[in-house]
Amino acid sequence: MARTKLWKAVLIMALGGSGGALAAGAPAPGRPVEAELRAAAEASARKAPPEALAASQQGIDAVAASGILKTALGVGGSMPAFTLRDGRGVPVRSADLLARGPLVVVFYRGAWCPYCNIYLHRWQEELPALAQRGATLVAISGEKPDGTAAIVKKLQATFVVLSDPRYAVSRRFGVVYEVPRVAADALRKHGLDLAAYYGTPRDELPLSATYVVGQDGKVTYAFLDADYKKRAEPADVLATLDRMRAARR
Repeated sequence: MARTKLWKAVLIMALGGSGGALAAGAPAPGRPVEAELRAAAEASARKAPPEALAASQQGIDAVAASGILKTALGVGGSMPAFTLRDGRGVPVRSADLLARGPLVVVFYRGAWCPYCNIYLHRWQEELPALAQRGATLVAISGEKPDGTAAIVKKLQATFVVLSDPRYAVSRRFGVVYEVPRVAADALRKHGLDLAAYYGTPRDELPLSATYVVGQDGKVTYAFLDADYKKRAEPADVLATLDRMRAARR
């Protein structure tokens, strides 16, 4: 039983972030998120069975070929207005958040995804830098409010974490995709049924996208990638906010 649980954890790690083959070359200096995600990917790739890594890579390739990176909300587009509930069930309106200043919107897969946890933990550390720039961080997933509350507790998060049931808002951003069968079946085989978990008719997940949105609702930065082990580097987001602030002067 213990071995089964161990391999289940390893497979979830691999399918949740290793992405099969790893990109060549070392991360550029000053990019700690890239370095940390790469280290985690390399560690899981050494442990996971080849078939798990192959399923992950096939899934990534299929998402890249789907065209979603071209159709998702991009720079210059308008962020759809939304009202979503946090882990306490309190409704949060995007209009109220924008009234405070620019938004950094992060889509994450769920508390089960180790790469999401690494990324959100990094953003928790960057909150003072965001505050200096008058920006608010919002993390959105399709998990139910109790799942949202769980990740807040796990990460001791003090930023806004919202539940998007059945991806209603995520779909309006254009970041939701159907998980290729080879990857969905591998996850289901080892205990994670995506459709059942998220209450969707199909096996779906959001891209691990990050947006910077000005107070006018316009997107000024968009990070979109089919490979979910890759995330926007906070330094790039902060640089975007700096340019926005300079332009307002």
